[in-house]
Amino acid sequence: MQPHLFTPGPVSIPHEIRQRGAAPLVSHRSEPFFSLLEEISARLKRLLRAKEPPVLFPGSGTGALEALAANLIAPGDRVISFSCGAFGDRFREIAGRRGAEVIPADIPWGRGATPDDVKDALARSPDPAVVLFTHNETSTGAVTPLGECIAALPHDGPLVLVDAVSSLGALPCFPEEWGIDGLASCSQKGLLTPPGIAVAALSPRGWARAGSRPCPSYYFDLSLHRRFLEKERPQNPYTPPVTLLCSLAEALRFLEDFGFGKWFRLKARTAETFETACKAMGLPFFVEDPAFRSPAVTAVKVPGGKGKDMKRALEALGVDAAAGQGKEPSLLRVAHYSPGGWPELSLIAGSIYGAGKMCGLDLRPDFSEAAWNCWTREGE
Repeated sequence: MQPHLFTPGPVSIPHEIRQRGAAPLVSHRSEPFFSLLEEISARLKRLLRAKEPPVLFPGSGTGALEALAANLIAPGDRVISFSCGAFGDRFREIAGRRGAEVIPADIPWGRGATPDDVKDALARSPDPAVVLFTHNETSTGAVTPLGECIAALPHDGPLVLVDAVSSLGALPCFPEEWGIDGLASCSQKGLLTPPGIAVAALSPRGWARAGSRPCPSYYFDLSLHRRFLEKERPQNPYTPPVTLLCSLAEALRFLEDFGFGKWFRLKARTAETFETACKAMGLPFFVEDPAFRSPAVTAVKVPGGKGKDMKRALEALGVDAAAGQGKEPSLLRVAHYSPGGWPELSLIAGSIYGAGKMCGLDLRPDFSEAAWNCWTREGE
């Protein structure tokens, strides 16, 4: 039986997106591919509200983070790393392996960074060359208010690099409006595409930094990618994942036809309805403050530390969610990327209730009515 995916990547992908990826192959040095790349770039720029062209290359979200570090961080740079979870820690490690002098700014797991956190870190370590943020921390289900945090930095201060791996496509993310100099993401989460495409978006300041010194990596050389994008017909410097790019083009068309703003509101509504169901069952949230809860991923605390047991019970029911990660193994994490709406909400909420009973948890059964009332309330 094909499992129902509620993991924070890969995600359940609509049929028409998968079907576009099954189209006959074309050469990446042909007119059909050049047109495909133009379409993707135009739609991504509208999603990001950006003027600068995004770079797409074979890889994962971690590959996109590596590309930011290779192009925008130099050995010896002082880098303040704001981390509120396992993936913030990963971004920090990538910067350290680049030879940066990394200054940790640890945020308690269970919330995002705040402008006060930024001001405190700058007071302790003034004049950094670079700061690192994670927009949506997948390991905890916490979101950071990036625009507010970046506004707390000095004007024309450090370069701002952002892990948007699990946020792009699922919640508003506007790098040029917010002052982000380097953004990293990928295909298999909010962009509703199979794994395999890394996405990097740079500001004019980011491009100037990238072009000011040689990149130590050919594969991740973003300036090289840009030179190929600026040829008479846009292309990649080496073989790209053509079939995945076909799927990505269809996914972006789907999101834009739906309406980006309307889609973001649907994700927030889906997450709120799921939270209502969990609260009615008696499952507490890892992110206690609703202001920091992600519309893309919800993390619930499983009583008795039975996060992995719940995951196994869900798998027995044909549902795949994610257990905790890093130092929070007792969590169960459920993603809200797919467009399934109420039918999928009913499926995952009912499955969690059933899995909880299988694990011996005392969950309340009246969650369905509470969730339905939230989903159908006036004005939605």
